[in-house]
Amino acid sequence: MDPIILSLSSVILAVFLYVIYQAWKTNQYWKERGVPHVAGSLFVGSQLPLLLGKMTLGELHQIWFKQFPKEPLFGFYNFMKPSLFVNDINLIEKILIKHFAHFTDLGFPSDDERNPLDSNLVTMTGKRWKAVRNGLSPIFTTRKLKMIFESMAGCGKQLMQQIDKGPTQDVELKEFLECFILDATGSCAFGIDVGNLSNPNSEFHRISKQLLQLDILFLIKIIILLNFPNLAKLLNLTFRKPYIAKYFSAIIKDTMKHRRDNGFIRNDWLQFMMLLQDKGYVEMHTKDAADDYLDIDTTKYTTEKFELSDDQIAGHAITFLTAGFHTTTLTMVFTLYELSRNPTIQDKVREEICKQLEHAGGSLTYDAVKDMHYLEQCIKEALRMYPPAQMLQRLCTKQYTFPNGVTIEPGQALLIPVRTLHYDPTNFPEPKVYRPERFAPNQTIPTCAYLPFGNGPRMCIAMRFAMLEIKYCIANLLQNYTISLSPKTKQPITLSTRNLLTAPKEKLYFNITKLNHS
Repeated sequence: MDPIILSLSSVILAVFLYVIYQAWKTNQYWKERGVPHVAGSLFVGSQLPLLLGKMTLGELHQIWFKQFPKEPLFGFYNFMKPSLFVNDINLIEKILIKHFAHFTDLGFPSDDERNPLDSNLVTMTGKRWKAVRNGLSPIFTTRKLKMIFESMAGCGKQLMQQIDKGPTQDVELKEFLECFILDATGSCAFGIDVGNLSNPNSEFHRISKQLLQLDILFLIKIIILLNFPNLAKLLNLTFRKPYIAKYFSAIIKDTMKHRRDNGFIRNDWLQFMMLLQDKGYVEMHTKDAADDYLDIDTTKYTTEKFELSDDQIAGHAITFLTAGFHTTTLTMVFTLYELSRNPTIQDKVREEICKQLEHAGGSLTYDAVKDMHYLEQCIKEALRMYPPAQMLQRLCTKQYTFPNGVTIEPGQALLIPVRTLHYDPTNFPEPKVYRPERFAPNQTIPTCAYLPFGNGPRMCIAMRFAMLEIKYCIANLLQNYTISLSPKTKQPITLSTRNLLTAPKEKLYFNITKLNHS
């Protein structure tokens, strides 16, 4: 054999064996430290069932949980990264709230200075995240929600008009709900008349549906971003699909330019962000107890200012749409699914809706929707059974030792299994039963046992807007229709293994009957 070919072959073999050894060595991390752990395969770690599409994330976590039922935490391998699985709610409370200073970041890499369209609170870290979060929080207060509610109400009327025109049997309500969410978000957030309800085949709707569409290239990109950040930076990868970011960015920038050129002012979140850009802060006129979760530091409004470019505003706006579109739609679909399976509960919700309507003079006002407490319990129970995100992730930013002696180093990730917690009978007896009374005012749920919006300083900033949107839409539907499951809907439903969120594998169909209010 040619000496050069022999030498080159030897080098390639040596590199190959070295890579194999490093992968094997990585999978010994928790064993060497005496930590109970899920075994890992070379390169893919403990994630092989997910890659093969054999189960959902929540189902995989449930298997791990049963493997270590008495361990408050245990190790696993997120591809080539040793990580911790935490299933004890007391430890989770320390991570999310009490000892938050050790776990401030979510572990999603970004470089918003190089890619300003990637600006968002999910990927931001450290002091920059804190400053931006504090700057944006006043946009989501009770006062601001009331100001944008009328825009949402206009979309609700269009929703009813479109449903009235359509069939009443075997209706896939998800399509209507998607259009409502896009129209409401476009109006409330950006002041744009998107018109998806009147034109469901619009480009806006088509591109929005691709925001979290999971194809093989997108999956590979996510794996690289989460597990090989240096390679992701070298390749300039981002969570955004470039053509989607370009499309929405153009719309948002054109809207801002029109407002500046014509002196047009509108009560929506885009206007509030433009105000934040100009002044460095958004004023808090009054403080409502319901705003406490935002943890707004009002002492910094005039001293802690930060730059906010048009691209960064567009980035935050796109994130708002991305985070809210699929999650909100799926929550409404699952809530209606459970209300259809439980007609007695649906009747009770309708009774509450009618009562609040009567108090409000026949209109679905902001206060009327806010006071629909039983409806909110029904939505919260649907969020328990079908949490949009089946897990939370936190990144260790300062070395931390847990009470059992396990130490986690900066840069290591922790996984909090939301769906597993929601189905733990210790937290929720008979977890497979739809029971809205779990969330009645006289019931106590352990802190951090229920996490559809997260908890602590990193809790979803738009949580109350999402709940308002869902309550308003469902109240609109149930005051006008009774909704039942179509025989065309396969029972029991199964969850998709090809979706980043909790989503049904098959389409859900409903039968709707118009109510006679005469």
